[in-house]
Order: sequence, then C-alpha cells, then structure tokens
Amino acid sequence: MIERDIEKLWGKFEKMIHHVDDSSLNKLIDEQGQRIIECSFSQREKEPFCGIGGLVDYSLNLLINMRKINEALGYQQNPAAIIKVALASELGRIGDLHEDRFVMTTSDWHKEKLGQYYDWNEACPKFNVQDMSLWLLQHYNVSLDWNEWQAILLSKDYMSEDNKFYSSHRDRLAVLTNIAKQATLKNEIDKINGVYSTPF
Repeated sequence: MIERDIEKLWGKFEKMIHHVDDSSLNKLIDEQGQRIIECSFSQREKEPFCGIGGLVDYSLNLLINMRKINEALGYQQNPAAIIKVALASELGRIGDLHEDRFVMTTSDWHKEKLGQYYDWNEACPKFNVQDMSLWLLQHYNVSLDWNEWQAILLSKDYMSEDNKFYSSHRDRLAVLTNIAKQATLKNEIDKINGVYSTPF
C-alpha cells in the first residue's frame, strides 16, 4: 500500500477546516480526528486511496479539483461551502460514532492474492456513506444550507435510483461536487495503473 505523510496531510486538512469557521465542525474533527486520519477510502491497494490517510488524501484532492473546476466553469460557488462539502462528503467512511466501517484484514491470503487490506467490520451497521456523513454532521450540529446538504447527498451517485428525484433540481454545488469526484477518482485510478492523466 502507498505510504502517506500523515502529519502533513492532517495539517492541510485541519487548516482547510479552520477556514470554514464552524465551531461544531471543529468539534467533530477534534473528537473524530484520529479515526478520520487513519481511515482508508477503499479496501484494496488497486482501488483509489487505499490505506491509512486515504480518506483525507481523497478529500484534499477533491477540494483541489472542486476549486479548479469552479473557476474553469465560472460557477462562483462560495469558497467555504466548497471546503465544507469536499472535506465532509465522505466522512461517513469512518463508520458510526463507535465502530469503524473497515478493519484491517487478518488474512494473509487476501493481502497477497487480492491486495485486500481491509474487511467490512461486522459490528458496524451497514449504511450508505453519504447518509452517514450527513448523520455525523447532524450529530455534531454542523450547519448546512440546502445546497451543501444536497451536494453531499448527491455525491454518492446523482444518477442512482435514489437520487433521480433530484436530477432536475441539482444546484451548481452538487454538479461541481460530482464532476470533481469523478475526476479525482479517475486521476487516482490512472495513477495506480500507470496511465498518464491530463491534470486540470
């Protein structure tokens, strides 16, 4: 698995969170920070952002891409809203308040044959990541306006059956989040596969 500079990643993440100037969001980060920085985005090394720091690495790359696309398309979205959505939309990957969503696998076979380093934690309730992200934000009383809430909800897959209801009423922040998410994941997959990607 990729080794990341965890201290540097967390420093960037915290700095960006403080730009939002939301004491409730700061409390969430203070209380769940250890779990957030240790959280992998995916289970296997050939999947995007696998390994310790993967969630934070993904979130920071999403933020970079959201900012670039926002400028390129002239969307003029609120910078604080972009930060909040980029850094909070996948927080549900940590699990619920007490149980981690992923646990390190104990199977050497899975590591060697499949490159799988994480298993589902059976003690953690099953949920959609964005639903849990929104629940965690609600639990910590983090204020979201309608467009921020919608952007996080629809970032799971705005064309899914669940989200088709919103398809004709998506705000630009939701569109921006989805475009940036696709670009972020594609760039990482290309990097894993040694394929050249044109950066924004």
